[in-house]
Amino acid sequence: AVVSTQSTGDMVTCYHRNVCQDGFAVTDCADAVFLDLPCPWEAIPHTLRAFSPDGGRICSFSPCIEQVQKACAALAQHGFEEIQTFEGIERQYQLSRKRIWEPFVGNQRHKKYRSDQRTGDKATNGWLNAYVKGGPKKDGVGHTGYLTFATLPARELLRSRDQNEGSRDTEQKSRDTEGDVME
Repeated sequence: AVVSTQSTGDMVTCYHRNVCQDGFAVTDCADAVFLDLPCPWEAIPHTLRAFSPDGGRICSFSPCIEQVQKACAALAQHGFEEIQTFEGIERQYQLSRKRIWEPFVGNQRHKKYRSDQRTGDKATNGWLNAYVKGGPKKDGVGHTGYLTFATLPARELLRSRDQNEGSRDTEQKSRDTEGDVME
């Protein structure tokens, strides 16, 4: 409903289904996939069919680091690259106004705070301008979550890499067998 009200209906397709078991409802057309699942590593193999031949980006939200570890392992196993995880913890920031007493500048007492020589009155206000200090509150424990991003390269790129690695493996095996024969 939100997608259609934002004039993005022709660019975004949303489905509600068990992608861990049934896979995605689309094939060879997704540019991006967002997962918010208890077991994202179970859905990652299905994303390979959903992504377009040009590859794409995936984002997975997980509240626990153990889920992130399993998802990252599955991403790497299925050819995803540039795997990055970011923690997003909500913390409240506290702002406070601080004032500094600084009657001396270098070794000289600042003229603003000197006694008035003519009347003998002493300077009473030594406060300089206030500044605002901010930082996270120290009390309370927050709940965190993790966003993991990865890139699936284009299928042609993956195929050419597989072919290159296959030819390197074959060359290495033939070298190994030649060495066995010569000894």
